[in-house]
Amino acid sequence: MRPTMKRYRWAAVASGICLLASACGSGAASSAGGGGTTAVDSSGGGSGDVDPIITAYQGPKVDLSGVSLTVTSSEPDGLTMGELFMFGKLKQWGANVDHVVLTSTSGIQTMVAGKSDLAAQGADEVVLGNAQGAHVTAIGSPDSKQHYVLVAKKSVKDVKALSGKSIAMSGPSGFDTLLSKYALHQAGMQPNAAKFVQIGGSPDRAAALLSGTVDAATIFLAGWENLQTKSDKLHLLKNFAQTTDFPGDVYYAKADYLKANPKLALGVACANLEANDWLRNNEDQYVKFALKKVQGSDEASLKQIWQDAISAKMWPSDPADILPGQGLKDLQQAMLISGEINKASDLSEATDDSYLQKAADMGCGSQH
Repeated sequence: MRPTMKRYRWAAVASGICLLASACGSGAASSAGGGGTTAVDSSGGGSGDVDPIITAYQGPKVDLSGVSLTVTSSEPDGLTMGELFMFGKLKQWGANVDHVVLTSTSGIQTMVAGKSDLAAQGADEVVLGNAQGAHVTAIGSPDSKQHYVLVAKKSVKDVKALSGKSIAMSGPSGFDTLLSKYALHQAGMQPNAAKFVQIGGSPDRAAALLSGTVDAATIFLAGWENLQTKSDKLHLLKNFAQTTDFPGDVYYAKADYLKANPKLALGVACANLEANDWLRNNEDQYVKFALKKVQGSDEASLKQIWQDAISAKMWPSDPADILPGQGLKDLQQAMLISGEINKASDLSEATDDSYLQKAADMGCGSQH
């Protein structure tokens, strides 16, 4: 699924940017040299470039006139509309925003290479970055719960029944792979108890499930909602939003960049709270917005995704719930268990909710 954007320019990220060895394989689709092709939305600031649904949602603002930044994210799906709303608010408030959709390079690689300023990427990248000395800090989250689920054939009754069965993965270091291995660990099994088969991104893994090529796969919740309309031979084994406290995606940047740009950090925090408030209270607008932004989406699936997200409390209002520091530490432990990293690092400065707290005091995210 690809986003709808006003203008595109195409840029190849240099193959030599893989400065963090353990991050080279992360993400849904990694490439041999750590390089990849990225799509960039290069629309600048001003409300004329912003979706009317965003501009109509009026609340506190942060003046970002003269601010320019490059932000990265994965390809949007039904559960990442908050980040598009947040980017739009930054533009509405005067920032010149280049939005880079990464398809084969991780956000941490791109940031370390000096190609981006802010990322809306998986929380595991913050752990990876700090493990390798990148000193990055998360200041918010577009979706504070995991939006992955473990799906299997109905003949696989539970996680323990995956012993000897095949599990589709994006790659050895993919986040979906980490979650699948963690599910096996929670069931008292070793990761090699199942057979991991490299398939590709979440849509590819969902297609493999649908065709019966594999027995199970960890995919996006949005993909599962779509699969249910196409097959009755699959069932949900584990919803990670309900069974872990791991953060979903987070907004992160280098610690020194945030210190040098406190007004932008406050703007991100305020827009984060505004987006969460809008998402929680506007189901119909969410569906209308997502139908425009996510190619191939349909109204019924989006309504179900919204209801699942509300049930999981994916878009909270309390800054402490938006950015759970303990959840990041628990994620680091899961990464140690899965072999994603080989030693723990100090995460005491890997999250900073002070900007969210200040934004909340300003009234951001409190229209309802």
